[in-house]
Amino acid sequence: MDIPNRLAAVFAQIAAQFPELADDPVLTQNLVDNVTSMIAEAHARYAAGAAGSVVSNTYLDPEHLATGSLHAEHAQHPAGAMLAAEMLFDAYLPLFVDEVGAESTADVLRATRALHAGIWSRFPAGAVAYTEALRQRVTTAHLDSRTQIARDLHDRVAHGILAGLQRLDLVLLTDPPSAERAAQLDDAARLLRGALGDVQDLAVSLHARVGDALLDDALARHARDLFPDDDRLSFRATGTPEQLPNWQAEEALTILLEALTNRRKHAPDSTAEVHFAWTPAALVVTVADDGPGFDPDADADGRLGQQTMRERAAVIGARLDVESSPSTASGTTVRLTIPRGTL
Repeated sequence: MDIPNRLAAVFAQIAAQFPELADDPVLTQNLVDNVTSMIAEAHARYAAGAAGSVVSNTYLDPEHLATGSLHAEHAQHPAGAMLAAEMLFDAYLPLFVDEVGAESTADVLRATRALHAGIWSRFPAGAVAYTEALRQRVTTAHLDSRTQIARDLHDRVAHGILAGLQRLDLVLLTDPPSAERAAQLDDAARLLRGALGDVQDLAVSLHARVGDALLDDALARHARDLFPDDDRLSFRATGTPEQLPNWQAEEALTILLEALTNRRKHAPDSTAEVHFAWTPAALVVTVADDGPGFDPDADADGRLGQQTMRERAAVIGARLDVESSPSTASGTTVRLTIPRGTL
């Protein structure tokens, strides 16, 4: 990465605060480009004699909008960018005053305002783009959830009811021997009970809330409601649990219940464990089962509804990983990583 010598110390300070940037060359290059552009704008403003530093009411530059969208795409909260900007201003101001040759109090004040304006001019556009990207993600996630509910009602509930009614019609329209009649009625009852169970599962999922509870306690409680007879599902926690922001916890609960529901649908006989790993840096929730695997890439929008789950994870600044393979008996692992102290 081509970093001017005079900025090397500034970037080192920012990188120490945000080590994840070093692992993402796209974000690192974006940071270098932005800082270089900010400083160039500050020099231009000083040279032009600009006295003001208010820039929030200026035109939203498409380049700055693109930066906000990039941060949203990589789940980089604007609070991090603001802290990096403060660090840049604090560390670079003495260098900037020296570079422009400001000596009088008036010149130093003008240089300070020019650097502030050069840095801050990115934030109105960046914040707007970040908010819009999240709004679109929320809208997409909600639409996908409604589509999934409609699909479940049509494919599971309506199909089960229709099949049960057909069995009853068969009994009513024919006169089978008593033994066969009893078997057909039992079959119809089984199908209708299954459809009722599907409706109850949907109702529990739709009404699931974390409320004032911890996320791990809330998930275990709702899992018992959804799968009361499942003795192959266990929960474990390590570290010190803490209360997540409510909006973040509610989305996480929805994601994790979806993972458990899909495990019940596609690997009902598997043994599964939900592990909550609480650390100062992140909460990592792993849902792992030993059932038959599948190809996550080939079935990204099918079996696990991965796209919707990933969208929901992105909205709360989290990351969703799915590990599975149809050629092994290692089962499926769904991992939700929620950074802590960054949102």
